[in-house]
Amino acid sequence: MSMRILVVLDRPDTVTFTLEVAGQLADRFACRDIRLLHPQLEDDPDFRAPDEGMPTREDRLRFARSVSDRADRLRAACADWITASGRTATARWIEIAGDVQKIVAREAANADLTVLSRPRPKDPAFVGQAFTGALYDAQSTVVIAPLHHHPTVGARPVIAWRPSHALERAIASATPLLSRAEVVTWVIGEGGHGTVELPPVAAQLESRGVRTVVDRFTLDDGDPGEQIRAHALAAQADLLIMGSYTHPRFVEWLFGGPTRDILAHGTLPILTHH
Repeated sequence: MSMRILVVLDRPDTVTFTLEVAGQLADRFACRDIRLLHPQLEDDPDFRAPDEGMPTREDRLRFARSVSDRADRLRAACADWITASGRTATARWIEIAGDVQKIVAREAANADLTVLSRPRPKDPAFVGQAFTGALYDAQSTVVIAPLHHHPTVGARPVIAWRPSHALERAIASATPLLSRAEVVTWVIGEGGHGTVELPPVAAQLESRGVRTVVDRFTLDDGDPGEQIRAHALAAQADLLIMGSYTHPRFVEWLFGGPTRDILAHGTLPILTHH
């Protein structure tokens, strides 16, 4: 059965980097079904609550122009990317209007991998809604694209290992990519409670000829997210694989906790699962 990658596109200023990551992943997973989804706002978020009043004609026109302009810019960027990358037979644009979170959740539930751009603190609410729909509602494996160009994605993955169901699911989703990697590095932060054992998949990858490196370090009083990031960069990682832990809403937690600091720097693509 062919793999399907869903690419969620909601911001013209990040679309180039998101498509770059999606293309690299499609090549590494040998994916021939790429869906470029633009979840389009149907209702003006400024006029949802009863106490916000009714939109004027000017308000409605402004909102319609904003939605149309965003869609036009994203559609044009996708058309250029499809042509330039030779993906006319494997990638297609999808535009759906409605509740952004529900749209993304429904489409992500039918995908093997969902690629989104990294949310930023001052982004519109629909960006976080798309993220929540993919990672939490659909429980999809998500790749968070950085906000800049990344020359390779997945050739040198680093796994921030600590036993968890979320991370095991993320690794399982990434196994085809890991099997083709140049080197897989396991970064393990230990806190003095004994040695953390590697999962069986580490030995399985080695048996297939994949070079494996284990980097153990002692967690200090500093920021664990920054320590993981530093070790990943030292390994020349081009993809960080980690669990999203058990916080009920990872979107709200992006700027608090160990995962936050890795995302805030925006240095590496991140593959994660809730």
